[in-house]
Amino acid sequence: WFLAHPEVYVLILPAIAIVGEVIPANIRRPIWGYRSMVYAVMILGFLAFIVWAHHMYLTGMGNVISTFFQATTVIISIPSVILLTCLFISLWGGSIRFTVPMLWALAFLPMFGFGGLTGLPLAFNFIDLHLHDTYYVIGHFHYVVAPGTIFGLFAGIYYWFPKATGRMMNSKLGHMHFWPSLVAMNGIFLPMMVQGMAGFHRRWYDGGINYEQIASQVLFEQDSIFAKILSLVPGIESGKTIEMIDLNHLMTFSVWILLIGQFPFIFNFIFSIFKGKKIDTDNPWKATTMEWLAPNKPGHGNFISEPIAYRGPYEYSVPGHELDYTPQFERGADGLILGEEEPETENEAAH
Repeated sequence: WFLAHPEVYVLILPAIAIVGEVIPANIRRPIWGYRSMVYAVMILGFLAFIVWAHHMYLTGMGNVISTFFQATTVIISIPSVILLTCLFISLWGGSIRFTVPMLWALAFLPMFGFGGLTGLPLAFNFIDLHLHDTYYVIGHFHYVVAPGTIFGLFAGIYYWFPKATGRMMNSKLGHMHFWPSLVAMNGIFLPMMVQGMAGFHRRWYDGGINYEQIASQVLFEQDSIFAKILSLVPGIESGKTIEMIDLNHLMTFSVWILLIGQFPFIFNFIFSIFKGKKIDTDNPWKATTMEWLAPNKPGHGNFISEPIAYRGPYEYSVPGHELDYTPQFERGADGLILGEEEPETENEAAH
C-alpha cells in the first residue's frame, strides 16, 4: 500500500491538471484561486505518502499509529476540497461553452467529488471495521480513479486533438460517446456503494449473499417504481422483489453499455485523423496558454521560434479589451505588453 496509494494520486493529479486547463478556456474567465490550487497540489503530493496504512486498520496495528493515519487521511481531504472548490467557483458567472471537452471536464467534478466524500468514512477505524473489504471500498476507489482519470483523459484528448492533428473531432459522435459513458459509469459503481453498505464482500462472487443478514435485505418491493425500472435490465425477473444480489445484473449491463459507448470514440478518433474538419487557425478554442502558439501538427521542438510569455496563462475577459482572451504569447495593442506603460516621446520627456 505504500506504493499503491500514492499511485492513485499519480493517476488523478494529471487529470485535475487537464480539467484545470479545459475549464478556463470554456468559461472565458481565469481560474479562481489559482495559487491556492498550486499549493494544494504540492501538499496533496506530500500527504499521499503518509495515508496508506488506513487500508490496514484490521491487521492489528496499535492505537497510536492508527490514530496518526486516521488524522492524515482526514487532512488529505483538505487540499482535495480546495482543488474542487476553486474549479466549482470558477464556473460561477462564467460564459460556459458546452463543448465536448467541457462536458467531460464538468462531469469530472461531481464524480471525483463523490468519490472523495465516500472515502471520508473509511478514514475512521470504527467505520472501516464494517466497510473494509466490502463493495463499498471498490465503489469509492473507482469513483475517484475511473471517472476521475478517464474523464480527465477524454477531456484532454478532445481538447488538444486539433493541435495534434490540425483537424476537429466530430461533436455529434463526441456526445454519443459522452452520455452513455456518464450514465454507465454511475450504473457500475453506484450499486457497489449500496451493496457495500449492506455488507457484500468484495472477494466473493456472490458477495456473501448466503449469509442471513445479507440475504434478508430487500432493496425494492415488487410494486415499487424502482423495481419496475430495474426489471428492464436483462437478468432481473419482472414482477419480483429486488434483492441486493440483483444489482450485479445492473452493473454487468452497465459495463456493456460503457463498452459499446466507446465505439463512437474509436471511430471518431481514427476517422477525424484523416477526414476530420480541417481548422484554419492554430488556436481553435481561442485559448491563452503557450501550446497554442505552436503550429498544428507541431514538428520537432514544437515551436517555430523560441516562445516568449508576456503575461500569466489565463487572461480571459480582461476589462477594456475588445477580445475576451489575450494569449500569453501575444503582445498588447501597439506592441505593448499588458500592464506596461507606453514609452514617453522626446517632447513629453522634455516637459
